[in-house]
Formats: sequence, structure tokens, C-alpha cells
Amino acid sequence: MTTGDPMTADDWPQADPGLERAYRRLLRAYPRAYRRRHGHEIVTTLLEMAEPGRRRPSRTERWHLIGSGLRQRFRLPAGRPLALVAAVLVTLIGGASGAAAGSWTAERTSTAVPSQAGVEALHERLLGDTPSGAERGRGVIDDSGSPWWGRIVLVDSSLHGGIGWDAEAARQQLIADGWQVGVVQQRPEGTTGVEQQGGTVGSAQSRQEFVARRDGLTVTVIGSFTELGGSVSTAVGATGNATLLPFTVLGALAGLVCGWLVTAAATQRLRHARAGRSRTAGVLTGAAVTALALPAVAVYGNVIRAVEHAAPSQGPVFTVHSALNPGPYWPFGPPALNLILAATGLALALAVLVTVLIRPAPAAVPHPAVH
Repeated sequence: MTTGDPMTADDWPQADPGLERAYRRLLRAYPRAYRRRHGHEIVTTLLEMAEPGRRRPSRTERWHLIGSGLRQRFRLPAGRPLALVAAVLVTLIGGASGAAAGSWTAERTSTAVPSQAGVEALHERLLGDTPSGAERGRGVIDDSGSPWWGRIVLVDSSLHGGIGWDAEAARQQLIADGWQVGVVQQRPEGTTGVEQQGGTVGSAQSRQEFVARRDGLTVTVIGSFTELGGSVSTAVGATGNATLLPFTVLGALAGLVCGWLVTAAATQRLRHARAGRSRTAGVLTGAAVTALALPAVAVYGNVIRAVEHAAPSQGPVFTVHSALNPGPYWPFGPPALNLILAATGLALALAVLVTVLIRPAPAAVPHPAVH
């Protein structure tokens, strides 16, 4: 080429193929739809601006592309206030779901609670032999989870015709088995009415209890008696561990981020969809949010309880996902209300996902008429 001749495309310095591939990899930070519309233009501009011989993007370019791509992923369509409302609500529900998932994961790392048969065998050993003249009542076994804490197995037995239970002997039995056992707490509980011939007679009631721990389990033994008899109960639950709150917090943060990202991606995808499809997705989203609102409130309530009871105590371990356990969480509705609403909301959310992701069939091309 001589001086003054116009430059052709072959005269421009060719960009390194590795540099172009690196730019395209960085463009994956952007949503797919955005890459389809603007990806080629962005890469072409970056290659034209790159100095000859460049083989990799600069640090500034990498941070700029990644940051701009993430902003596009979090961006909602302008001028759509309902999209903002949906994003906030879905984000909060996502945070509750993440907190419940983190709590459930943390519980999996705790020691498993023994079976009903194992707890009943331990209870019989702590109960000891029935004393002469006393009658042992039928044991009641409760193996359930509360809406506020995890699984606890409780065995309760009654003794009639005399107290006949030695709390210190039961305590020594656990010490011999290698448990770390606290002292026996004894305190009067006032007077209770006892039915006898001729009417009801007042009888002084006392309570003895102690707590034992070993291998991640907590055993709470309580005896409550009057002069005529009483009951002894043994409750076994997990002691918990230090992972509950960190897993809950990390799960909540991940759920919040995912909730916003999913809503932003869905609204961007539906922006150019047909009105009927957008309307269907909106109605399903509203129904899903309505169904999941009450369980989400219950989960956040359990998060507060878990924080308040984070310090080790003699009581049960407060978990977050237990809000979905059947129980009297709300003064209205069936015991499994939170679980029913959560299952319904997840089914509706799946329907929203299908509505958003489904691609309409292309219009049929008419065949030319044959004469």
C-alpha cells in the first residue's frame, strides 16, 4: 500500500482470536437476551479499541463487563411498578425459603434423635422398679416436631398409690452411662385437687427435674408428684450445634438474591410476550405470593426465635424450618396450615415458571396453492 491509498479491511491489524473468546466469555455475565441483542456490538467495539498485540482483556475491562452484566441481571423493566412490587414480595419469600433451607441443612448435621423404642427403653431404666403398693400407669409416647423446634421424643408414665420414684437414683444411672448430668432441681408447685371418696382433697404437689447431655443429645427428666402419686417424663432431643444461625443467615441471603434475580429475569422475558401470556403469569404470581405469604411470615418469626434462643439452654433447639411442622402456630385454620399453603404456593410458582419459560410455537407458513 502506498501513501495516500485508502485502507481496506485487510489492512487493519487483526485481533487475537483468544482476546475475542475472552470477551465473549465475560459477556456471559449479561442475561442471554441482552447478549443476543447487543453482544456482537459490544465485542466488536472492544476489539476495535484494543491496541495491537493484546491477547487478554485488561483488569478494568473484566470488572466493567462483569459489573455491567450483573446490573443488567438485577435490572427491572422501566415504567412497570407492578414488576417492582412483585420483585420485593418474591424476594422476601425467597429469603424465607432460603432461611428454612439453611435451618434444615443445619439440622441434618446435628445428632439424630433416637427412635421411640430407644427412648422408651431409657425411660424404663430411669423409672426404676415399681415400689410395693404403687401401680404404674400406661406410658404415653409423643414423637413429634413442634412448629418452633425440631423432633423431640417424650415418654410419660404415671405412678399411683405412692411416690416411689427416686430422682437421684435416676440421675446416678445416667452418670454411670457417661452422661453429663446437672443437679436435681426440687421445688414445690403448690396445691392440687385430688378426687377421693367424699369429695376433692387438696394435696401438696412437688416437682423434681434434671438435664443430661451426651453426644449431641439432651435428656430432660421431670417427676411431678403429690402424696398419692404422680408422673415421670423423659424427653430426648438434639442439643444442636453452631451451624444453625450461620446456615440460616447464608440461606436467607441466597434466597433474597435468587428471588430478585428470578423476578427480574421473568419480567424481562415477558416484556415482549403476548398480553395473554403476561396476564396469565401475573395472575399465577399473585396467587403464589398470596399462598406463600403466611408461611413466610411464620418462617421469619422462627428466625427471630432462633436468634433469641441461640445461647445453649435446657430447653429445645429452636429451628426455622419447623414452622412447616403441623401444630398450633396460628389460632385459626388446621394444624398443617403452613405446610398446606407452602405446598400450594410452590405448585403455583412452578406453574409461573412453566408459563415464563415456554416458547410459543412459530406461526405456520401457508403452502402455496397448487393449480
